[in-house]
Amino acid sequence: MKTVKYISPVLLILLLLHVPTALWAGEADAKRGKRIYQQYCTPCHGQEGNGRGPRARNEALQPPPRNHTDGFYMNMQNDVRLFKVIKFGGKANNLSHIMPQWKHILKDKQIFSIVAHIRTLAKDPPYEAPKTENWGKNPYAGDERQDLKERIKKK
Repeated sequence: MKTVKYISPVLLILLLLHVPTALWAGEADAKRGKRIYQQYCTPCHGQEGNGRGPRARNEALQPPPRNHTDGFYMNMQNDVRLFKVIKFGGKANNLSHIMPQWKHILKDKQIFSIVAHIRTLAKDPPYEAPKTENWGKNPYAGDERQDLKERIKKK
């Protein structure tokens, strides 16, 4: 029987990129995420996450920052999408160019903790975890977004 002593770096990278986010997201800590959110996100999104932070008010940002308390909208966004927007910024996700990318400052685990905290902010309706196991598994996979208007029409 032949044993493999060497794994190609390319193969190793491919394997690591396809690790389900559940492994990373399972380590997410909403309390830790709240501290990080307070430090980096509240200037624009506000203490309550309603999109009315001091920078948003003082600079009249257009478009205004996302309202994370809007349960209707936020419940339609999977964790992978939120992860991508935080890590790579709004422009890279066809959203506002004002949303910065945090990939050089925050680690993936910290970003998932922020996502866990953001989930606690949704009101009317509050966040409810999806019932399907295929609700976005890999943050590095292709863009899985659907047009919001199409999602609304289906309801």
